[in-house]
Amino acid sequence: MGVSDDLTAAAGHVAGLRRAVTALSKELGNTIDLQRLRDDVVRLADDVDLVARGAGVGSQDRAGGPGEIVFIPDEEYDPSLWSDAEDEGVGPSRGH
Repeated sequence: MGVSDDLTAAAGHVAGLRRAVTALSKELGNTIDLQRLRDDVVRLADDVDLVARGAGVGSQDRAGGPGEIVFIPDEEYDPSLWSDAEDEGVGPSRGH
């Protein structure tokens, strides 16, 4: 296994840990311990990204350039984010 494969595996494990923590939050609620665990998972993801960039596997810019491992959270988006959005080609909802 090469460095790139190892980093991809590490990123996959961190993503799995993130999914597990998200599931725990749904089951146990948003406790202080789960908040700390969620923060730790974010820190792990950042560390894997830093190692990848240091090894020349990821991009040097933080914008998600070519070859960079980009982590997308599995958590639900806040519904208020879409409150004033329009469906493409349909227009705004009219409250009907």
